[in-house]
Amino acid sequence: MDSAGTAVARPTRLRELPALLRRNRDFRLLFAATVVSFLGDWFAFVAVSEFAITTTGREGAGAVAFAANVLPVFVVAPFAGVLVDRVDRRLLFVAVNVAAIVPCLGLLAAFALGQPWLAVGCLAAIALVVAFVEPITAAAVPNLVDPADLSLAQAALGSVWGTMLFVGAGVGGLVTQAFGAQTSFVLDALTFVTAAVLVLGIRRSMHQVAPSRDAHGAGPAPAAAGVWSHLREVWRFVRARKITKAFMLTKTGVGVANGIVGLLPAFALTRLGGSALAIGYLFAARGLGALAGPLLGRALARDDGRRLLLVCGGSILAYGSAYAFLPLVSSLPAALLLVALAHLGGGAQWVLSTYGLQVTTPDAIRGRVTSLDFGLATFAVGVSSLLAGAAADVLGLTIASWLMVSLAFLYGLSWLVWTRDLWQSQADPLRSPS
Repeated sequence: MDSAGTAVARPTRLRELPALLRRNRDFRLLFAATVVSFLGDWFAFVAVSEFAITTTGREGAGAVAFAANVLPVFVVAPFAGVLVDRVDRRLLFVAVNVAAIVPCLGLLAAFALGQPWLAVGCLAAIALVVAFVEPITAAAVPNLVDPADLSLAQAALGSVWGTMLFVGAGVGGLVTQAFGAQTSFVLDALTFVTAAVLVLGIRRSMHQVAPSRDAHGAGPAPAAAGVWSHLREVWRFVRARKITKAFMLTKTGVGVANGIVGLLPAFALTRLGGSALAIGYLFAARGLGALAGPLLGRALARDDGRRLLLVCGGSILAYGSAYAFLPLVSSLPAALLLVALAHLGGGAQWVLSTYGLQVTTPDAIRGRVTSLDFGLATFAVGVSSLLAGAAADVLGLTIASWLMVSLAFLYGLSWLVWTRDLWQSQADPLRSPS
């Protein structure tokens, strides 16, 4: 690892994951906690999005629910990054999972009272507290695995998100259809309890010991420093390193077009089957794409920074290309295929850009960098979802969808042009970041 925190990882394959899980108990516990937490997350969303659309009669209501599920992350991100770098990451993970139980129970009250916007508010409250999980995990993983295993560990965690979205959304639709939304909310609360218990068992420190400032001046700010002081330090670090800026801004490319994901419940209920089960299937297809995307992306990138950048940029264009055809299909199987193809790109760029940030950022500032990255991405997703919902209510699903697709193409092409000096360079920018 160099002074910037760059770990040179050997190429790995996901088939090596069982061996990593067997020999690394602490990563195994974090991996299991992530599996359980992500499994339950989508139970609540499927039920709330159906409830919001059917009770309000608005096609855009599902997009508002989706925005509520992601937009609070942007509000929390600056504070989350500071806390992740300054307090015990293990205990913080436990605390936020326990706190998420309260709004899960609030969803029961919202459904009993027939209040869709109260349900959306509870969904936002869950997102607000679990917004800490992503930066905690991203910052902690490099300290729980050897540098040579980091690429594998990150790809595995990225695939877990896709797998659990695939399983959780599908099962969530089935549970909601068969047993009612209330059962989904109780199961969601139980997943948070289980995740907290698993992480309590981690023994290795999730921080580096006594981190110090690196050559770029990155390091732990004084305890008395405010959030803005921490953010200024992050900005000074990122501003001086184009490779870090590039990885930080790639998620936003999919994010600005992600409002179309918020429209999937409306497509399911008005064009593709008309039930919570159809919503679950569409989000399961999204999860399947997100599961396979990181694996395909790693195979194409081969841990080379230049190829990594090209895959990230190309993934944004692939995402838009697949979703461009969604308004033209009327059968659920065709829609499932398009959604899965779109999220091959979305999943690939999400995991690969996170890996790029991890290997170009020192531990002392990594939590703040990954938190800011996650916050910017979710802000883009949230705003895009609100715009997509408003456009759907005024212009209809088809026009709203194509507006989102246009944003993906515009952003993806612009990002590739801006980063061409990096992906055309003779030296691998991951090995000698500048």
